[in-house]
Amino acid sequence: MVAISVVIPAFRPNSFDALARSMKANVAADAEWIVVDDGSGAEFDAIFSTLPSAVQLIRLPEKRRQAAARNAGLAQAQGKWVKFLDADDELDQGHLAALLDRVEQDNTIPFAPTKHVFANGSIYVNDSWRDLRENAEAQFRRQLVRPFFSHCGALFPRELLDRLGGYDESLITDEDGDLILRILHEGYHFTPVVGVHYLYIHQDGQPRVSADDDIRKLQSRVRVCDKVEATFSGHMTPGVALALAQRIDKIAMSYWTAFPAEAKALVARAHGIAPGYAPDIRGPLRLVRRIGGPGMVFAVQGLYRNLKGRPKGGAQG
Repeated sequence: MVAISVVIPAFRPNSFDALARSMKANVAADAEWIVVDDGSGAEFDAIFSTLPSAVQLIRLPEKRRQAAARNAGLAQAQGKWVKFLDADDELDQGHLAALLDRVEQDNTIPFAPTKHVFANGSIYVNDSWRDLRENAEAQFRRQLVRPFFSHCGALFPRELLDRLGGYDESLITDEDGDLILRILHEGYHFTPVVGVHYLYIHQDGQPRVSADDDIRKLQSRVRVCDKVEATFSGHMTPGVALALAQRIDKIAMSYWTAFPAEAKALVARAHGIAPGYAPDIRGPLRLVRRIGGPGMVFAVQGLYRNLKGRPKGGAQG
């Protein structure tokens, strides 16, 4: 049995150069690498043929989306620990070994912070975990509102993933956040491993799967909120209620232009969960929203992103 299984879903990839770099950077780790072709089709046979010989390839006959592809890889994995990685992202030097060194504590799951790498060469590291206690309840509330890491940064116990049933295949997006919330609700907490990163690569002109352009994605994100409410079944603490209301508000703002009726209904739902909640945005933006509504906030945020050279959308972890 190997120590770590690295599972990579891939749908119509341009290349596996990123995977090759990740493998080279972690050649000393006791790991197996599993790529799951999510129904890319025969026209991508040539690209899949470039995979290193050490990689196990699972080919699904039709597209089932990332949750099902990851679960298919998990079913074949032999490692005691599991790392998930998107096909266009990377693990840096010594990533796997550094996380494996931190897996001995009970109910603790190590993660590498996320480093966002943009096409223009700029870099942004999510270090919002620095002010967060290593406590399951505190992390649950934070993850609801402001994800502090990516699931691809973590090294999961295989036994835990099996017990939870892996990713929820009914979700076409936010299945990663849903899994993290379910793990936190089980009493586990995540601990950072400083010195290594999960590299989230932003390709110029290529939107990520998390782009907010599909009503089904809105419905999936709302479904995760439904699951949180059902989990607490009328016994939600004020802190969790506030965090859930803020999460729902953020979902509404993401879809405000594309699906205004649904977005307005979500804002009303958020007020029903935590009356008088304040949106999770900076104080000046709250004032802008009160004065000019969401549209003015979007304009200000867009200007800020342009100044920083960051595209809209993408993972928050």
